[in-house]
Amino acid sequence: MDTMNQTEPARKKNGKPLRPGSRARFLLCSDLDRTLIPNGLQPESPRARPLLRGLVRKAAVCLVYVTGRNQALVEEAIAQYQLPWPDAVIGDVGTRIWSTLDGKWSAWQQWEDLIARQWPPDAPDRIAAEAKKIGGIRRQPEDRQSRFKQSYTCGLADLDAHCAGLRSRLSDCGLEVNIIGSIDEVTDQGLIDVLPGAATKQSAIEMVMSAWGFHHWNTICAGDSGNDLPFLTSALQAVLVANATDRVRQRAVSLAAQQGQSANLYIARGGFWGMNGNYSAGVLEGMAHYVPQIRNMLE
Repeated sequence: MDTMNQTEPARKKNGKPLRPGSRARFLLCSDLDRTLIPNGLQPESPRARPLLRGLVRKAAVCLVYVTGRNQALVEEAIAQYQLPWPDAVIGDVGTRIWSTLDGKWSAWQQWEDLIARQWPPDAPDRIAAEAKKIGGIRRQPEDRQSRFKQSYTCGLADLDAHCAGLRSRLSDCGLEVNIIGSIDEVTDQGLIDVLPGAATKQSAIEMVMSAWGFHHWNTICAGDSGNDLPFLTSALQAVLVANATDRVRQRAVSLAAQQGQSANLYIARGGFWGMNGNYSAGVLEGMAHYVPQIRNMLE
């Protein structure tokens, strides 16, 4: 796919397409599960998702979902939770990018070509062989696997050790990979995603920013989990929702400080518009922190 197709707009005016960002003032790149989607253990503020939908309808926001979900699961979430339709989706933990004009999914082939440079065709088989040598790592179902993402589960207490061990084994066999460890707080288990070295949610977000002409000052990223840490602790303006686990919160604060990015990490605490800071309420709170005029847009 060429660059022109990748930068097609997700909205139209008078029947003519508009490039994303031509009307939108801000780019919001948000995780789904337990960030916009209230499927964690904490309660949701009932006003939050309707307020977010209204903000997007005003065309003030160019919306990108950044998720571990694939296309089918993203569409399922949008329908089930009445989420606004996005301008693009970064899926499979940053290994896929789609434009979603008029509900039609159009893959960014240039992104896949880029990350494929560090991902030989036999990478999934080599990863599976090394994972089998580590006791306690279990392969996730096939519908959770993709060309550029190999996913496993493990006991929560062993998550860090298993990530380090798998990373070492794959490096020794010549694979340059990015290993993301995160927590499924509902099942209380560790999740391990093995990706091409160039593929993270952060790098995919920066690809979209570059293609659509957004900058750091008008881009806001939101998340809650371990696979969001790369962008939560980067130079991007980031929001950690209040329902994030203590483990993720502590790691985010520590990593942001180590990288000199503490000023770019906002941790939602509730109180904004009388809401609790969980899920979409935390996203809106963080957006208002970085861009105060968003308060007026919500009124």
